[in-house]
Amino acid sequence: MLVVAATIKAAQGKGDALEQAFRKLLPNVKKEPGTLTYIIHRGTDDRDKFFVYEKYRAKADLDFHASTPYFKEFSKAMGPLVAGRPEISFYQELE
Repeated sequence: MLVVAATIKAAQGKGDALEQAFRKLLPNVKKEPGTLTYIIHRGTDDRDKFFVYEKYRAKADLDFHASTPYFKEFSKAMGPLVAGRPEISFYQELE
């Protein structure tokens, strides 16, 4: 299984707007057959910091997720809401 961990920093004052963009994305992602887990967290001490934990059956499922129209729309909308590039790490789950 493939795990993705992403840390995203919202631009100053854009945390609520980024949260809303995530909330719009989430129902669609949860319907993807190869997406096993997709959890979005918001910082408690830094409300502009988000952590996303994703788990896919295989890389092909992540590729499918990234190719969907709703993810592309989210990515475009996210541009002006974030401060810099997200930090993304990939892991292979030990079974």
